[in-house]
Amino acid sequence: MMEAIRCSVEYLSEFGDCQSHSVRIIQDDTSLFLTGGDSNVLIFNVQERKVTTVLKFETPVKYLAVNAEKYGLYAFCENGGLYYIPLPPHPSSSTFPGNKSPDPVLYTVSDDSIVLKNSSLQAFTIVEKILVTLGFHKSIWSFDLFEEPESKPLNKLASFQVTAVNTCSLNTIEDVINIPDKEKHLSSPPVLACIYPQGSTSLRTHNSHIQPHLEPRLFRLMFGVDASLVNSPVILCGLPDGRICFFPLFLPQMAGPRGEQRSPFRVLQSLEQPIIFIGSCVSGEQGPQCLVAVGLKGKLLLVRSKKETSEGKEADYSFNEHSIRGPVMCACVDDKHLYYSSLNDLHALQLTKTSSSSEATESHLPAMNSDSLGICRIVALAGPHTNPTGSVHLLALSSSGRLLQVNLPQGADTGNMSRLPSFQAGQRLKDLLASIGNVWEKAESLKLKLQDKNECLKRLNQVMNVCSVLLDNGGNEKQFSMGKQPISCHCVASWSSMLLRDYLTLRCVLENASAYTLEQGWTLSIQVHPLSHSQCANMESSSRTYSFPFKKLDSGQTLEITIPLESFGELSLPAKVYCSLVFSLTALFGLETSLHSIGVSQLLTGTGSISVPMNTLTVDWLDALRLEGSFSPGNTLKHNTAMDGIQAFLSSRGVLTQETYIPLKLEPLTVEVKVSSELLKTKLHLSATSSAEICVSVLNWLVSNPDAIGQTYVQSPVVCAYSPDGCTVKLLAKEVTMENFSSEGPLTVLEIRVESMSLAAVCGLHHAILRRLLVVLGEKCEHTKQLQAQSLCETVRHVESLYKDLQDAKNQGALGGTMKTNKILFRIFLQLRANPLVIL
Repeated sequence: MMEAIRCSVEYLSEFGDCQSHSVRIIQDDTSLFLTGGDSNVLIFNVQERKVTTVLKFETPVKYLAVNAEKYGLYAFCENGGLYYIPLPPHPSSSTFPGNKSPDPVLYTVSDDSIVLKNSSLQAFTIVEKILVTLGFHKSIWSFDLFEEPESKPLNKLASFQVTAVNTCSLNTIEDVINIPDKEKHLSSPPVLACIYPQGSTSLRTHNSHIQPHLEPRLFRLMFGVDASLVNSPVILCGLPDGRICFFPLFLPQMAGPRGEQRSPFRVLQSLEQPIIFIGSCVSGEQGPQCLVAVGLKGKLLLVRSKKETSEGKEADYSFNEHSIRGPVMCACVDDKHLYYSSLNDLHALQLTKTSSSSEATESHLPAMNSDSLGICRIVALAGPHTNPTGSVHLLALSSSGRLLQVNLPQGADTGNMSRLPSFQAGQRLKDLLASIGNVWEKAESLKLKLQDKNECLKRLNQVMNVCSVLLDNGGNEKQFSMGKQPISCHCVASWSSMLLRDYLTLRCVLENASAYTLEQGWTLSIQVHPLSHSQCANMESSSRTYSFPFKKLDSGQTLEITIPLESFGELSLPAKVYCSLVFSLTALFGLETSLHSIGVSQLLTGTGSISVPMNTLTVDWLDALRLEGSFSPGNTLKHNTAMDGIQAFLSSRGVLTQETYIPLKLEPLTVEVKVSSELLKTKLHLSATSSAEICVSVLNWLVSNPDAIGQTYVQSPVVCAYSPDGCTVKLLAKEVTMENFSSEGPLTVLEIRVESMSLAAVCGLHHAILRRLLVVLGEKCEHTKQLQAQSLCETVRHVESLYKDLQDAKNQGALGGTMKTNKILFRIFLQLRANPLVIL
């Protein structure tokens, strides 16, 4: 059963992802040298907890080693170059000259620092001023020994080769993490380690707690008397095929029986899986008496010395193989413990409790229980280091690039640490799982709330963007505007028949040409507001509002709806149509939520919604003309008498009168509007030159739909149509010349005439023509005409006479003469229309 050690973890720094097999960390005193498989080597100061120097190479770095004597850094890169960079004794923020900033120094390493070029190099180490390299080429492992460079080129001291064997299959790291086949030969590099005999002069000059070493008896038994006599360090190599090999560094090559040179290379043992780590550890009370080797799949080799038996047999050493939890990503040892990382956890194994029995078979290796440190995804380890207080510190690098310091409690014996009693483990596990479940439920709840808030903010941001686009439109009347808005509503009046009746309807098309989507919650609102009203209906009751909610309107889509213009079987013209978009805040925040934004509050209505105007248009008698076909019986508006026409006209101007009788006029009623031809051609941008073409263009402009650009409705200067009350109407246009009107000479005037038996139609069409001219000619005119005094005086006298008659009618109406008053008003109306003023 694996038990957990109570340790603390300190976060030191964070780098990029470290998934590469070339991840290396080396600690030397307070400095940590780190590479994550890219082209940078970081020098990290553990005390200051920051990166002080960045060494940038031309290609990614594959292997690192530190020369402790000269304090230099060796780095091997993918370009096959082995670089040597000398470093000052204590790297800090001032490692390289010219750095006075707390930021890291970037030092670019040039090719001048290359001391060896060998593309087949796999690993190297520096021992006693000797550079030992290991290369692999064409199934041959090559060991080369160079004298450490005082100057280039290197002086090769010795070289020997070993044939590679393929004894292990599917035992490499890439088999666990699914690395492609073409990269497998790079995924398990060999391991080089140097073992010193305890008490040697070379060991005393270095930090003995860092350099692996063995007590003299075990060293002599394993590596031979010759190596022990000259106190030669021994190079151990763990090959990817599972072999653990060694050769003494200072022992000269021996001659064979036939005089040939014998290779000092020997095979110590084979784990039949790639070697991850080689080191030494104290397994007893007489010093370092154990050699430790760890394989990728969890095979652990412990080599110990045996004491002399009572029968007087000579002391020997034993190979003890055990099984630990794998796969092993990295490992390190201290005096009594092996620390190793699997994919799921960081473990601490107490080696002093392992059995020395060697009776285990290959298929049933004795399993060893380790203590879990509760840290996962560790890919590199440095240390361990023991403080004077007895606490152990490990530096660990995770696959996500986080550099961690793992602090173990005081006392190296993990068996004496406080652990949970076994009889409480089940209950504690249940409590822990229950707590995890509660935390998970709370996390899911918070996650859903956060998602709802993010979605709400996203939609609110979309709403504000749409409001900004709509407010830029200004909400003005766009009936005659040629510019296209990103979000607009186009309305066209047309006649339709249903159940033997004719209805005037308004077809509205909402077009979304913006880059935003109108989501659910938006409503198209259309308000029809008659500008005239009858005696029995007030303004408010005659106004109607139509709302059309929709789910979604993407960019480039349109929404088409049709509404009636009649109200209670009565058609009131002209009518003002207001188009707006309304967004209900309940779609975002619910009924209880309120907004506090000043920019939005000015758009809020009492119903808790945002209402943004789009455009406004007026539907008049010209829009209601029926240019083709005929009316069915039983139409809505019937003003057959002159009295009805006057009542309709007065009601359209807001005047309420009582019903009185006015005799019928059997001849058609006629009204005229006179406009300067030059002014119309300028304002309407007419290209016509002849008189007939100008007349047709003006009539086509009057009766056509402003949004239907380029369509032609009339072909002659005379238009015959039906008015909304079912009566025939005739529109005529012709150019006339007024001789004695302007002092600048004859004036060409376009005369627009309306003829009909219906007084209501004549009044309504006359009002519609004047309104459209007012919209088009409302801007300030640049040209003025000089009128003749005589013509101007006649016009003024005529208007004064009509004004005097109007005042008389007003006085008689105040005295109760309703019948006479209506006759006078009717006569004034006919005179005004018969001799209209000229619009210049």
